[in-house]
Amino acid sequence: MSSFKTSLKKNDIQEGKLTRVDVNNNSLVLTNIQGKLYAMDSVCSHEGGPLEEGTLEGYELICPWHNGIFDIRTAKASPKTDWVTDLKSYAVIVDDTTGEISINTD
Repeated sequence: MSSFKTSLKKNDIQEGKLTRVDVNNNSLVLTNIQGKLYAMDSVCSHEGGPLEEGTLEGYELICPWHNGIFDIRTAKASPKTDWVTDLKSYAVIVDDTTGEISINTD
């Protein structure tokens, strides 16, 4: 398993806010929902919208360009917006001692 240590700490990721992070030449969006961190690709599969500029409604991440919907936990496209396709989600690892965030890149 490969992982990439970010420069962020868990406290840097505010509840319900979207944060872009670049990992191994990929742009990801990171968020905190109820104390758990989630990461997924940050470029919408429809027309490349910047998902870090989208909105969160519960676990639904809504693209700012054409309102495509993704489940932030799995990066799966919602059946409500069939013009988008699934993206990739990534496991987020938080060091309990330091709060440092790593993202599994496999």
